Amino acid sequence: MTLATAGFAHFPPELLLVLVASLLLWTQVHRVLLRLTAWCCFEWGAFRATLALTRLLGWRPLAARMKAPLWREELYAHSALGNTETAVAGARRLAAHAKADGCLPCANCAINLFINAGLYLEALDIERGWQGPSNPLEPTAAYWWTLVRFNLVEAVYNLGGWEAANARLSTLEEAARGEPLLWNFFPVQRAWILSHTGRGEEALSALAQVDWRRLPRPYRSEAHFTLAAALLAVHRYEEARREALVGMKRSRRVSSTRNGLFLLGRITLAAGRPEEALRFFEAGATHPYQGQGGDGLLAWGDCLAELGRHDEAREAWRLVLARDKQSGAASRAASRLGLHAPVSPNEGLRAACS
Repeated sequence: MTLATAGFAHFPPELLLVLVASLLLWTQVHRVLLRLTAWCCFEWGAFRATLALTRLLGWRPLAARMKAPLWREELYAHSALGNTETAVAGARRLAAHAKADGCLPCANCAINLFINAGLYLEALDIERGWQGPSNPLEPTAAYWWTLVRFNLVEAVYNLGGWEAANARLSTLEEAARGEPLLWNFFPVQRAWILSHTGRGEEALSALAQVDWRRLPRPYRSEAHFTLAAALLAVHRYEEARREALVGMKRSRRVSSTRNGLFLLGRITLAAGRPEEALRFFEAGATHPYQGQGGDGLLAWGDCLAELGRHDEAREAWRLVLARDKQSGAASRAASRLGLHAPVSPNEGLRAACS
């Protein structure tokens, strides 16, 4: 501290305060800090730094056009850190704003927040009745409209509509081709669907098209998990395990860490080691992040049932209904429990495709 301030010893403290205040009020400084916030959030996955910057900027008299991006980055960071209630409350306000004002970046943010919280129908409701930007599309609006529909593919397959999701994704291929970042992630989304519909070799072929160096850091773990899922689908269990571990090391979001634990459990169970798999499933089930995760909880119950621990298996399946009640996994868990599904698969698919 002494070295850092030695050069200012001859300046009155009041003058230094005025200088600092002037810098913080300067619009150019706001732009730099806002850009740094976006990099922390979307490029580096430094979500605690993102929140610190949003709080700092939140006290400044920002230009109106700067407030909405800052709000979105704050909510993305809350979601990534597992502050789900805060993120969902913000998503509801964002969704209302997006529908009222036609704000596509806010619509996209709300969709991501809802999906991360397991609220797939709420994500799809943003699109319902909204035709998107008018034609001919302004390039920026075209990009955001494509991104909105691309992200809604995840809502559809989480409802259990894998083929419907694949069909939706196919309709976006030409639009995504003109957007380098989106086009690079397109095969990852395709491969995830293929891996879960028995087409592991096709999934591996799709992933061969990805430039892994250009994937944003917060989402690199998902690409590794997708490769692990593809390897699992073709019964290459040891390679799948190694890839899932790489994904775990590169996780930036708490949901990614939890998802990696469940994926390792599924891989280990498929490899014929249920006792070892149980440790991964239990770690995933007790992880602080408890949004989504229905497929992992369902597999945990199946693992327990395979070991003859049927009462515990039923408890695991009940957790699917509690934590991921809108998912396709919830319908399968309800079936295992002999209950009526809390969300009908057909109802979910109708919502997804409308």
